[in-house]
Amino acid sequence: MRVLIVDDDETFCQLLAEVLQNKGMQVLWTTDGLAGYDMSTQQVYDVFIVDVRMPLILGTELAEALKKDHPHAKIILVSAFADPTLLRLAKRIDVPLLSKPFSTTRLLEAVERVLAGAIKPAGSNSHDKHGLM
Repeated sequence: MRVLIVDDDETFCQLLAEVLQNKGMQVLWTTDGLAGYDMSTQQVYDVFIVDVRMPLILGTELAEALKKDHPHAKIILVSAFADPTLLRLAKRIDVPLLSKPFSTTRLLEAVERVLAGAIKPAGSNSHDKHGLM
């Protein structure tokens, strides 16, 4: 399983990478949203984890570009600023949103859900600050 993390916070990228690598996943990361897009054209990834607020390109814009170029891409947006507007946008582009801070358990659950094709688990609350929409 190959995962690409795109987040302008290097420490956060390293933390996520370590968690996912400990579960046997191959993880690459970048702190540059445009570089992340370029990386997506050079290799196949099973999952993209993308921060919403980054310099040069918003994570939502990157997610839309990834979905256009890779219609079956599995993408998880992450943000410390998960307000109702962002939740609606994530839902519109059909990408789950994980609100920072989140536990490693939540991260792993989110990865499992997108791989299973279920963005929102049955009975979940779309306004759960620490869960998926």
